[in-house]
Amino acid sequence: MLFNERLKMVILRLNKYYCTFVMLIAVICLIQPVLADGGTVTVSYRGAGGYYVGDTIIFDGRDTTGNTTLVKITGPGLPPQGVPLYDLNGIPGSGNTIAVTRDGSWKFMWHSANTAGIEKLMTARYTITAMDLSNPEKLATISILMKKPEFYINAQLSPINPGDYVQLNGIAERGVTYVKIDVSDSSGKNVRTYISPVSGLGSFNYGFHAEMPPGRYGVTVSNPSMKNTLMTILTIAEPENSSLTSSLPENVTLDSSPTLTQPVTPVASLTPTIPLSPLTAIAGLFISAFVALAWSAGHRK
Repeated sequence: MLFNERLKMVILRLNKYYCTFVMLIAVICLIQPVLADGGTVTVSYRGAGGYYVGDTIIFDGRDTTGNTTLVKITGPGLPPQGVPLYDLNGIPGSGNTIAVTRDGSWKFMWHSANTAGIEKLMTARYTITAMDLSNPEKLATISILMKKPEFYINAQLSPINPGDYVQLNGIAERGVTYVKIDVSDSSGKNVRTYISPVSGLGSFNYGFHAEMPPGRYGVTVSNPSMKNTLMTILTIAEPENSSLTSSLPENVTLDSSPTLTQPVTPVASLTPTIPLSPLTAIAGLFISAFVALAWSAGHRK
């Protein structure tokens, strides 16, 4: 009897603990969604996901965590922490910020042709990260494929000086007999237009003098029958201020009447001077004295 009573007490205690354990699990399951509901961040892109370097790409999404979304890009040749889409030379880990609307949505337009450090982009897959500025652990990523057109400006000419010669060469689509080269300023205004022939294999080669003011210019190569428009950036640097004094000796000053630092050499006489020997000089003295005595004696008479 004693054994049976003890067994019943153990079973009652186990049932009590079991019920408490089940209730605890139920409470955790109910609380977990509430604790996890701190907002979310999403990101997507418009289009097929494949773009040319120089294209305009639209990203959008939702951020229900805060008021500001930060976007950055990483990939081949870029820091693993990511950099701003508009400044590939920017501080690693930084990005471009976008204000979130009242309904939690955001939208970002990337004109990749206006990107600082665009020469770093190549034909490769890049990752775009969107995160809440105040809560960076809330983030989302997508992948896009960028393709660098077979068109470029010689690297040694970027940036260039006003008036420098720019050589453009690249590959257009086969069957195109010519390409139009448009040069536009930062406002989008076309400032120069050139026409270049295209070979049977699709290659073109054209050069011109950059006779434009300093600044960043978009160079677009197109043809009505081409599916794709090729684009790159041309940077014309400010001319360096040349100083005349930097190339002159230290003892020369830029003055309207400069001071001569070397002694002036007198101009030689037009009448040649004949050097006299000592005997000739003594004879000349006696003759001069004799003439003077004769002249004095004649005046006494």
